[in-house]
Amino acid sequence: MARFQFNFAFIAFLITTITLTTNPRALSSDSESDSFSIIDFDSNLLFHQDYSPPSPPPPPPHPPSASCTDDLGGIGSIDTACQIVTDVNLTRDVYIEGKGDFYIHPGVRFHCPNFGCSITINISGNFNLSVNSSILTGTFELVANNASFFNGSVVNTTGLAGDPPPQTSGTPQGLEGAGGGHGGRGACCLMDKDKLPEDVWGGDAYSWSSLQEPCSYGSKGGSTSKEVDYGGGGGGRVKMTVKEYLVLDGAVLADGGSGGVKGGGGSGGSIHLKAYKM
Repeated sequence: MARFQFNFAFIAFLITTITLTTNPRALSSDSESDSFSIIDFDSNLLFHQDYSPPSPPPPPPHPPSASCTDDLGGIGSIDTACQIVTDVNLTRDVYIEGKGDFYIHPGVRFHCPNFGCSITINISGNFNLSVNSSILTGTFELVANNASFFNGSVVNTTGLAGDPPPQTSGTPQGLEGAGGGHGGRGACCLMDKDKLPEDVWGGDAYSWSSLQEPCSYGSKGGSTSKEVDYGGGGGGRVKMTVKEYLVLDGAVLADGGSGGVKGGGGSGGSIHLKAYKM
């Protein structure tokens, strides 16, 4: 009877040993919680000098669409085909939505030259920016089935940025005339013997959190005067979502504006293009 009890105890011990060996978590569940994992590592520490602002609130609903004839002076309808044959000079944001095509004829200027002005075209058909025609604005957003930008055409948002994201400091402080920051820190032309070169910068970096889908304005450059703001304007924003084909023989610009000899240059803005084939 004693021998049977000994064997039973040995078998129980063996089963327990096998269980613990094949399931390491049973040995110590706390040891793994203290171990390092690259998955859990806070990648934001890699860019500890960058500030990523909180996500903005959802945008307000779009206003009613502008009319091809009454608001834009064009020919036709946005639900069939709207043709812009003469220059359009806008003074405020415009939203254009319809089921048809939208054509800007050769040499025509479709402009809203105000800081932060927005031109949005959301159509189910095709979009054409013809030879030597231009769009000038702070934000240009296009949704279309196909889009063609012909030779000599340009979408230009250079130096026309609106306000950068809140709580960012892309525009440099002080009167050194430093450059604006955005994806990286702005440059500073002054030398400081008490600091290392890498510690002398202009405006701060921001918007690392939206690198995959850039959507932020650039920042103004600094000035060398309290009375006059000589800093160049930040670059604007361009976003195109094209369901089928995007043909781009023209130019798309979102550069920062020049500050000249008395101011720092603005930082570039954002360009985001998405198409089935480009």
